[in-house]
Amino acid sequence: MLIVHIPSWFPIPEKPLNGNFISRHIESLGDRVQSVILHHVHPDFTPVLPQNATLFPVEISSANKLKLFNAYSSAFGQLIKTYGRPDILHLHVALPMGPVAVRLSRQFRIPLVVSEHWTGYLPMNRTKLSLTERLMLRHTFRHASHITAVSQNLLDNIAATVPVAAKKPQTVVGNVVDTAVFSLKPILPTRSKKQILHVSTLENDAKNIMGILHAVDALKKRREDFELNIVHDFRNILAETFVRERGLGSIVHFLGRKSSGEIAELLQQSDFFLLFSNYENQPCVLLESFCTGTPAITTPVGGILEITNENNAVIVAPKDESQLVEKLDYMLDNSMQYNTGNIRKQAEEICSPDVIGNKWTGIYRNVVETQNYASLP
Repeated sequence: MLIVHIPSWFPIPEKPLNGNFISRHIESLGDRVQSVILHHVHPDFTPVLPQNATLFPVEISSANKLKLFNAYSSAFGQLIKTYGRPDILHLHVALPMGPVAVRLSRQFRIPLVVSEHWTGYLPMNRTKLSLTERLMLRHTFRHASHITAVSQNLLDNIAATVPVAAKKPQTVVGNVVDTAVFSLKPILPTRSKKQILHVSTLENDAKNIMGILHAVDALKKRREDFELNIVHDFRNILAETFVRERGLGSIVHFLGRKSSGEIAELLQQSDFFLLFSNYENQPCVLLESFCTGTPAITTPVGGILEITNENNAVIVAPKDESQLVEKLDYMLDNSMQYNTGNIRKQAEEICSPDVIGNKWTGIYRNVVETQNYASLP
């Protein structure tokens, strides 16, 4: 089976986390199917490819919409001559590449699968969508043969934002974790200071890093037997200034960007993971924490309640800093009570590459078997 992937976002060396969850989905397919990535290339864009996929480049000299459509159409014709007719077009994230994928699907009569990760459909964000964006989303989902999202919560919000999506076949396909890299943590030795880990972009609107720091500052007045290690893609000057001015430098450590392997090692050495987000879909890093057997404190936003339970996490209300202080205090004394093996086992059952890869191939087969090419929307 030949699958042509059209990603709206994709990692590049300068931004390795930009759409890395899309790359992981493609990689989870392994050799179950033949994966070809159709994407435009230019001097500022060198995609980091999964090992099991081939890039078919679309040469473009302009972002002009008509020229972009024509370039993709021409390249797709060449792709068919090279690889044969694809069985599925898989659009990863509807914007901005949705109109291009729909045009190719209609022009070449190939069914379109759309998968979503974007937080733009969530209630606090959907009001920011322009009329043009809403029309593009409606056009894309109207022509989809199947729609997936990383959580049921996101599927529900897609339908609330773009009602036509509710009429399409839907499946939850969660994020993928490399369970070989994010392996089970060892039994941690007794230490004078417990280790807490937070991993994010430090974008305060979503991740509420300032709320975390306010809680840590309050907790410091009770106890100082802990350290908060923060892995981040970008600097947050406001957060750094707060740590300095409040004298938290011995407790809060900004570690900068780390590789997946380094994050796995930090999780394995941490007593628990901390996520205090105002909104999410399905955070990859929370699943990564669980794959190492590390419990978490997190908020019940987006699809988080679909992957957490009393055996792997403590839930705290978003923006409730006083409650976060109490939960941090509790976890510093009780994190060792969690069964790390059970945490990992539950995570493997929902996010391992084999589980996700098999789910994708099942969707593809179902679309191919049930789709009447002559009646494609």
